[in-house]
Amino acid sequence: MELFEKVNIGGLSLANRLVKSATLENTATSDGLPTRQTAHFYKRLARGEPGLIITGYAYVHPSGRSYPFQHGADSDAMIECWRPVVDTVHEHGSRIALQIVHGGRQCRPDRNGQTLLAPSRIPNLVYFSLPRKMTSDEITRTIRDFGEAAGRAREAGFDAVQIHAAHGYLISGFLSPLTNRRRDEWGGDPERRSRFLTEVFRTVRSAVGDDFPVMAKMNIHDFVPFGLTPARSFPLACRLARLGLDALEISGGLLENPLAMSRGGAPSAIINRGKRLPVRAYFSSCLAFMRFFQPFRENYFQEYAARLKPDLPIPLILVGGVRSVHGAEQALLSGAADLVSMARPLVREPDLPKKWREGAADRASCTSCNRCLGEIEQGGRLACYQKTDSRRP
Repeated sequence: MELFEKVNIGGLSLANRLVKSATLENTATSDGLPTRQTAHFYKRLARGEPGLIITGYAYVHPSGRSYPFQHGADSDAMIECWRPVVDTVHEHGSRIALQIVHGGRQCRPDRNGQTLLAPSRIPNLVYFSLPRKMTSDEITRTIRDFGEAAGRAREAGFDAVQIHAAHGYLISGFLSPLTNRRRDEWGGDPERRSRFLTEVFRTVRSAVGDDFPVMAKMNIHDFVPFGLTPARSFPLACRLARLGLDALEISGGLLENPLAMSRGGAPSAIINRGKRLPVRAYFSSCLAFMRFFQPFRENYFQEYAARLKPDLPIPLILVGGVRSVHGAEQALLSGAADLVSMARPLVREPDLPKKWREGAADRASCTSCNRCLGEIEQGGRLACYQKTDSRRP
C-alpha cells in the first residue's frame, strides 16, 4: 500500500505518507510554553504512528498571538520545554515539525490591549475589530521573528518547520488582494503581495540551514470575493519550490469563511455561546450559508492538488476531508499528492494510522461535526466532542 511507503521531505525520511495536520491545541501556559497536556497529546499521536506530526501554530511574536493558550516560538524558553515532547515523538518512530505563524488581523482584539497588525486596515468580521496597517519597520521586524522562531525549533530538536501562509493569518493576509490593499513594496500587484512570504522563507532558510526541511501551508483559494485564487497561488507555489521550499501543504479559506477550510458541521450552538441575540443570528445565518454552498466531500481540495502537482517539483501534501484508506490511496495513486494529512480524524482517533496499516479499520470515525473547532474557538482544549452517533456530514 503506497500510503505506508517511505517518503522524503528534503533530507528527512518519513516512515509513511500520513501527516497529522496542524491544529490549535489550546494547551499552552500563559507564556506560550507546552504543558503536560501538550506532551500527552503528542505522545498519543506518536503512538498512532503517523509519518509526520505538525504542531498547532506557534506565534513568532506576542503581537501575533491569536488565542490565550496558544503555543509560542517567540522565546528561548520554548527550547528546553519542547525537547521532551520531541524526544517522545521520536521514540515512537514519528517525526515532528513546528508550525510558525503571526495571527495578523485574525488575533482576538482582547489580547491585553495590543494593537492588531495587518497589511491593510480591513475589518475582521468575526471579532468585529479593525487592525492597524503595519509600517515597513514592523514588517521587517516580523520577518526576522519568523527566522528566529525557526532557529529555536531546530535547536529544540524538531525535524522541520512549517510556515503558516494560509487561512487569513498575517502571511495569507499579505497574499490576498482582499486584505492587502497596499501600494508600496509590499502590495499593489501579485509580485509585491508575495514578497512578504518569500522574504519570510529566505530568512527562515538562512536561520536553519539548507539541511533542515522548511515547508509551507498556503491557501490556493480564499473562497471569498476578491480573494486569492489559483491563478495567483499556483505560480507562487512553483516559485517557492524553485527558491528551495521542501514541501507544500495546500488549503483554503479565511476566518470569515471557516467551512471552506474545515467542511462539515456548523457548530452554531457552540460558536454562539455567551453572545447576544443579533450576533447569534449573524453567525448562525453565515454558517448555514457556508455549509450549503461548501458541503463536505472526501478529499475536497484534491481537484486543486491535481491541477497544481504536474508543475510542482516538490512533495505536495493534500489536506481536507481525507477520511478513508481508499480516498487516501486514490489521491496518492492518481498523482495528485505525495502525502495526505488529517487533523480532526486524528484528534478523535490518534491511533488511526496504525489501525489503517494493520487493517483494523478502513475509515475514520470522525463525522466532521466540527464541535472540536467550535470548542477551541471558545477557549477549550483540543479534543473530540463528537457524540456517539455515526452519521456523516
